[in-house]
Amino acid sequence: MYRLLIVDDEYHIREGLKLMVAESGLSVEVSDVASDGETALRLYTERRPDMILLDINLPDMSGLDIAKTIREKDQQTPLLFLTGYESVTYIRQAVSLQAVDYLLKPVTSGDFEAALRRAEDRIAQWRRSEEEAIHRHRSSEPLYREHLLLDLLQQRRPAAEVIRELDRLGLFETGGPPYTVLCCELEEPEQQEAAATSELHGCKEPSSHLFAELAWEAAAAAGAKAHGAAVSRDRRVVLLAAASCRAAERTAQQIRQAVQERLNRAVSIGISRPVGRPEQLPEAYEEAVQAAEHRGWVGYSQIIPYESIQAAEPSSGYLLEKELLMITEIRAGNDAAVHAILQEWSGQLAGLPVKQVKMIVTQLVLFVMRIVQSDASVCQLPMQEQDPLLELSRLRHGPEMIDYVSRYFVRVGRHVREAREKGIPRKFRRAKEWIREHLQEDGGLNSLAAYMNMSPKYLSARFKQVTGESFAEYQTRVRFERARELLLDTNRKVAEVAEIVGFSDTNYFSIAFKKHTGLTPTEFRRTFL
Repeated sequence: MYRLLIVDDEYHIREGLKLMVAESGLSVEVSDVASDGETALRLYTERRPDMILLDINLPDMSGLDIAKTIREKDQQTPLLFLTGYESVTYIRQAVSLQAVDYLLKPVTSGDFEAALRRAEDRIAQWRRSEEEAIHRHRSSEPLYREHLLLDLLQQRRPAAEVIRELDRLGLFETGGPPYTVLCCELEEPEQQEAAATSELHGCKEPSSHLFAELAWEAAAAAGAKAHGAAVSRDRRVVLLAAASCRAAERTAQQIRQAVQERLNRAVSIGISRPVGRPEQLPEAYEEAVQAAEHRGWVGYSQIIPYESIQAAEPSSGYLLEKELLMITEIRAGNDAAVHAILQEWSGQLAGLPVKQVKMIVTQLVLFVMRIVQSDASVCQLPMQEQDPLLELSRLRHGPEMIDYVSRYFVRVGRHVREAREKGIPRKFRRAKEWIREHLQEDGGLNSLAAYMNMSPKYLSARFKQVTGESFAEYQTRVRFERARELLLDTNRKVAEVAEIVGFSDTNYFSIAFKKHTGLTPTEFRRTFL
């Protein structure tokens, strides 16, 4: 049975599609549904569906942007697009993302079933190719073993099936538990310079076989067994068997030294926690990758145990909540709220040790960089800071880190707002300004239509088409963004804030605010001030 993830922000459309799937008689079941892009990406990561149906217009991001994110990691999963717009630009982007089909709303059951059949055919074709590749690898056991190891660690095939095959090849017989995974990231020349390791020239590209040999020698010197595989051009993974935590760290040190001396390359190595069973190795692999990916803020050419990045998490709950709120306001391009939170946040950080300040601010920068990188409209505008993590790594004192990051967050928030406004026609930018300036009024869509000299029906349709949000959705979002901003000013009473954003009844405002944010206005202030 193939598992289908449906991503559409309209409940009735999702339910209709689920019914079509159930009545199709195909070997397809709806495993999950999502109404926004963030949920869709989380479900894709956690559940790895066999095929995905994406609505192009979603509340938080485009279905095409979701597809681009998925394609960065996965070239095989069939993607189908669903939209109310027959756009040549959309179709071209869908084709470039290797889409199986591009369906127009309202979709008929016949067209939908045909698209699902094509997705089934795509999966069957890919699996045949995989089987042929495995057959070719069997002629060379080292390559085949490497392929199987990646199948297990990256969960590309059922774990029990892969473990049986690796057992047949004797991989788990040599050494036994505990097992530890090392993720080795070979650094580019500029990263080696940033890490101040040494002056390196003539960097070599290590083959998978050569790196596996280095890993085996290093493990043997530490009293462990090693099996290596190449994940990508600059990433190697090493599975250690019969390795204590101390032996794993010694092996990582030996690998780093050998790569430096014999390949003239710097390498950062993430170390997972030890596990007792082969079935736990995918989780260990994820831990090793997460540890290695922290090298951008702990420094390049480092050995990074997973436990160390766990200990690096901010221990203060109120700081974490304030940071999450700031990220939300940066994503919304809400300058005033970002300023207000930064003022309070900077004062709290100033009382922490320098090491903890660096951990917190670097983690926040990583989150904010992802906001910029995941928003196509934002990426199109250049920013002054090409590598804020590198800039941050050069700072040594807490106050200068806080000052740099505060200025960076303000610029990013402004950059996000300007980027999102750039692609909107001038008349609709005026419409958005009008909405922000008239939150206290009850006129709503009819008053805006009169101001814009349009019919309410036409304005409603065009507003959604141009901005990606309906008039009501945008007005509601702006109301509560403005409310959060005003509530951060302790000199204002809740009743005053309610009136400014268009609520004559303070009690109703509190109910609506909690429904929208999960907190009452009083709880919000208590949490973030």
